[in-house]
Amino acid sequence: MRSSRRNRTVPPRSVEGSAAGEREPAWTAERIHGLGVSTDLATAAAVLGMSRSAAYKLIRRDAFPVPHFRVGAHYRIPTAPLLAALHLHEAGTTPERAAGATSAPP
Repeated sequence: MRSSRRNRTVPPRSVEGSAAGEREPAWTAERIHGLGVSTDLATAAAVLGMSRSAAYKLIRRDAFPVPHFRVGAHYRIPTAPLLAALHLHEAGTTPERAAGATSAPP
């Protein structure tokens, strides 16, 4: 008698266009500006380097590091405060330039 259970092997998933260990491009001021006036919470979390679930936990506690507003069941994060939180509020500022500009100009 044959078993009704079949032995199936699932082939490993392959992601086209990405090599193993390849990371998503870094968030720059230009990429954040390209998001528009506001963005969703998951994208803002990625920009800030946190997980989506951590962002939702923080926002429920009203401890998210950037001002936000709720539209229906969705949270929106304005990009200007997001840039300011990352010290990228000046156009063309890169993290390297922002880190090097710790002293006041003469």
